[in-house]
Amino acid sequence: MTTVQIHPAPAGRRAVGELARRAAEHREHGEQHSTLHPRVWAALEQSVLPRVALPAHCGGLEWSAPQILDAVRQVALADPAAGWVAAIHAPAGAFLSRLDPDTARTLAGRGPVIAGSSMPAGTTVPDGERVRLTGRWPLVTGAPAMTLAALAAPHTTGRGTVTRWWLVPREDLEVVEDWDALGLRGSASHTVTCDTRVPVGHSIILTDPPSTNTPLYRYPLYGLMAGCIAAVAQATAERALTAFASLAEGTRTRHTSATLAQQAPVQGAFARASGRIAAAAALLENATAHTWDSALEGEVPARYRAQLRSACCQMAEAAEQACHELFDAAGSAAIHRTNGLESCWRDAVVISRHALVAARGRQLAGAFELTSTTAKDL
Repeated sequence: MTTVQIHPAPAGRRAVGELARRAAEHREHGEQHSTLHPRVWAALEQSVLPRVALPAHCGGLEWSAPQILDAVRQVALADPAAGWVAAIHAPAGAFLSRLDPDTARTLAGRGPVIAGSSMPAGTTVPDGERVRLTGRWPLVTGAPAMTLAALAAPHTTGRGTVTRWWLVPREDLEVVEDWDALGLRGSASHTVTCDTRVPVGHSIILTDPPSTNTPLYRYPLYGLMAGCIAAVAQATAERALTAFASLAEGTRTRHTSATLAQQAPVQGAFARASGRIAAAAALLENATAHTWDSALEGEVPARYRAQLRSACCQMAEAAEQACHELFDAAGSAAIHRTNGLESCWRDAVVISRHALVAARGRQLAGAFELTSTTAKDL
């Protein structure tokens, strides 16, 4: 198997690196204020990340899927909350590949930053040639930076009811700053409300085929989004391993003169956590490479889609387990915020509960493996 990598321009790499640097520098701001620092938001908007999955006819870059995941992981290594925002904004550009090209260009404008919510929390009512979209959508990550929101709501026609994602400009939305979660605190995953009129042509069904037949859009969209989530999980676990190693080197427990790093049970716990993440990372890399190679050649077979979703779920689960095990192995030393281990545990818990890498993703992969059933959102 030969994986083709198309390296991003140096300017693109530098912009992602600058975003990561800013994210690391201001990580504590997110912990304290439930939103990224203004300089981090600015660096995100100025980076290439919102354009990496945007169609070329909208001014996008159409990076390869492995490149997109690598960029998200780089940011998440600096700050998982910033990485979580990147994981949402980076693949969202692919939504516009489902639109008529002229409509996509209109909505994209000069530089879209797309956020959204998959919960079908809104309602649509026919209103002339448009629909009236009303609702309240929670967990819209990166709301402060968005220029466009993709909001899920059912739409009924003579052929039945389907869930469509409605693309709504920022000026037609209200943001309720209510993000107050256990982890990923800087991600500003606020609630969004709206009561506006939207053309039906400004909506998409994510499982519909794209209007652009290029490798990135042949790559499964749900797999791309889940892969970005998995990249944040991997980075969070890697941060936890680093934090634990540093903590264990200088921490002594009450009833022994040995450091944590010198104690056999702690060594065993670290090896288990490290091995679990290495195995999950190898599985994710292999599944991503197979799927991307297939997208380069044509349609991606269902078996690769299933392997990819399974690998994404495996990484999220492995990261939570590893962070939990390291947190327990560190004992009372883990409770202090200064060592960074407790924040990794909190972030991993939140990451593992995202729908793309939780029960639904595993069920889709298992259904294919057991019954060859291929769901549209696999």
